[in-house]
Amino acid sequence: MTNPHPTPATVLKQYWGHSNFLPLQKEAIGLVLEGRDSLLVLPTGGGKSACFQIPALVHKRLALVVSPLIALMKDQVDSLNLNGVTAATINSSMTTEEKLQVTKQLREKRLNLLYLSPEKLAQESSLRFLKSLDISFIAIDEAHCISQWGHDFRPDYRQLKDLHRHFPKVSIHAYTATATPEVQQDIAIQLGLKDPAFLVGSFDRPNLIYKVKRKSARHFDQITEALEHHQQESGIIYCQSRREVERITDRLREKGLAVWPYHAGMADAERKKSQEAFINHESGIMVATVAFGMGVDKSNIRFVIHSGMPKALENYQQESGRAGRDGLPAECLLYHNNADLKRWYQTLNENQNGTHPEGFTGAARSLKAMTSYAHGINCRHKTLVSYFGQRLDDGPCNHCDICLNEMVAVEDPLICGQKILSSILRQGENFGLNYSAQVLKGSKDQRILANQHDRLSTWGILKKDSLTQIKTWLEQLISQDFLTRTAEYQILQLTPDGRRLLQGKMTPTLTRIKSDLQIKTPAQGEDNLNEAESALFSDLRKLRYELAGARKVPPYLIFSDAALNDMARRRPTDPETFSLVKGVGEMKLKDFGEIFTRRIKQFCKEHQLNENCAISATTAAVNTNSRRKEAGQR
Repeated sequence: MTNPHPTPATVLKQYWGHSNFLPLQKEAIGLVLEGRDSLLVLPTGGGKSACFQIPALVHKRLALVVSPLIALMKDQVDSLNLNGVTAATINSSMTTEEKLQVTKQLREKRLNLLYLSPEKLAQESSLRFLKSLDISFIAIDEAHCISQWGHDFRPDYRQLKDLHRHFPKVSIHAYTATATPEVQQDIAIQLGLKDPAFLVGSFDRPNLIYKVKRKSARHFDQITEALEHHQQESGIIYCQSRREVERITDRLREKGLAVWPYHAGMADAERKKSQEAFINHESGIMVATVAFGMGVDKSNIRFVIHSGMPKALENYQQESGRAGRDGLPAECLLYHNNADLKRWYQTLNENQNGTHPEGFTGAARSLKAMTSYAHGINCRHKTLVSYFGQRLDDGPCNHCDICLNEMVAVEDPLICGQKILSSILRQGENFGLNYSAQVLKGSKDQRILANQHDRLSTWGILKKDSLTQIKTWLEQLISQDFLTRTAEYQILQLTPDGRRLLQGKMTPTLTRIKSDLQIKTPAQGEDNLNEAESALFSDLRKLRYELAGARKVPPYLIFSDAALNDMARRRPTDPETFSLVKGVGEMKLKDFGEIFTRRIKQFCKEHQLNENCAISATTAAVNTNSRRKEAGQR
C-alpha cells in the first residue's frame, strides 16, 4: 500500500531498495523539498539522480528534468519504470502517437517525472504547455554543459537562463559530476539561480584503480595485454581518432572479441546499433571517440582504457568515471605519449582566435592539469581530487600504480637528473622531448649526426636504459618544473629550478617502470566472493540477461552487479531475505523475487550451499576497500 505521506527514507527503501542515503543525498533532497535553488556536485555513482527523483515522489507532483541526450533520458525512464515510478520523456525519436500519450498522462497528473532536452524546453509551444501544468521543481542534469569554463560546453544549455522568468514560483536545481569551483560559480550565474545552496561531495572514486603507462611502438599489444585481465567483462576503449577506432575494432574482432565501434563519422543508425549492443550485453567492448559516453549509465563497466591522453583532466575524470558505477573494483588505464600533447597544443593554438577568452583560458588550464596527471609521480587519487579543490587523507590509496609500487624510485635521482639536464643544455635548449631522449640513448639518427650531437659528452649517457624510460624521466622532470616546454614547437628548456638541480641544490623524484608482466590488476569482486559464490554470481548474470532480453531493457536495469554480488553472498531463498538485498525495492521484489529465489535455491541444492546467510555490516559493503561503503547507481 502506498504511503500517503512518504518521507525520503521510506521512498528510498520502497522504490530503490536501499536503507541508507549516500553522502549529501539527504541534504540535497532536503533543499529540493524546501524549494531552495541548489547546485549538487557528486562523482559518477554518487547517486545524483535520486536527489531529484525522490523529491518528485515525496511531493507527488510533476518534476521536470532537463537532460542532454535521448539515450540518457530513455535509460533513466526505463530504470524508473522498473522500480515502479511513473516517468516519461518527450523527444525527437518518438512518434506523434507516443508524444500524445505522454501529453495525456501529463494532463491527467499521472507522471512523477518528465525528461526533456534543453532544446525542447526552450520551444515556445513547449513552454506554453508546461506553464499550464502543476510543476513542483526543475532539475538540470549534466549542468556543467552550460559553462564555457567547463569541458563539455553546449550552447543549447544557455537557453535555460530564462527558466526563472518563465517559472517564477518553481525552484531550480543543478546536478553534475564534474565541476571545478570556478565552473560551479559559473553554472549558478548562467542558470540565474537565486541564493543557491552549494553541495559538493568528494570527487574520489576509491573503487577505481588508476594506472598510467607510456604508449609504446607495440601499442595494440599493450591494449590486448590489458584486456587479458578483463575477460568476459564490459569496458570502453577511448581513441583519439575515427581511424584509430576502426583499426582497433577490426583487430580485436579478428581475435574473436565482442567489439563495437562508435564515432561521429558513423551514421546515426549505426551509432545507435553499436550503443544498444554494448548496453544490452553482459560483456563486450565499446571502442569509441569521446563522442560516446554522456548518457551511458551502464553500471557494470569493469574497465576504461584511454588509448591516448584526453585534452582536459575534467574529461578524463568523467570518462574514466564511467567504470565501476556499481561500487565494485574497476580499472582505469591511460596510455599517452608526447605526440598526444603536441596534437592538443596545436589544436588549442589553432582554435584560440575563434574561442571566447574564458573558454581558451579554461581549456589551457585543463590541458596543463591533464599533462601533470599523466606525467606525475604522486598518488593518482590525490592528484585528481586536488584539481577539484579537495584533499584526501595522508597515506597510500592502494588503488593506483604509484601507491601499488608499480614504479620504483631511482637509486640516485640527482645524478640521473643532472645527466639529462646537462644534455639538454649542450643541445642548446633547442630540441623537443623525443630528440633529447634519442641523444641520451645514443641514437645514430640522421638528424642527430647532422647536428653533430653524437659528439656531445652526454650522447649515449643513458644508453643502458630504454627509450621509453628516458622519455618518462624527461616528462617527470617537466611535471616537477625542472624543465618546461615552449608552446609552439614543444622545445625543452631549463627552468630556474632546473639550474638549481644542476648545481645540486634540488633533487628530483624519478621512478623506474616495472615490467608489465609483474603487474596484476585486482579482479572483479575478488575481495568479496569465494569460488562457489563466484559461480552463483555467474549463474545469476545469465538469468538477468534472459530477463532483460524478454523485457527489452539493458541487463543492469534489472539488477546491478552489486546487487547480484549481494545475492551471491546472502543466497536468499525466501521473500523476506531477498528484500534485504541492495537494490530490491517493492516493485522488484514483486517482479523478480520468486524467479531469483527459485534459481538460488536450485543452485544451493546442487552445490550443497547454505541458504539465507546472515551478513555482517562490514561484509555487506560491496567493496571492502571502498572509503564510500555503499556506492552505486541510484
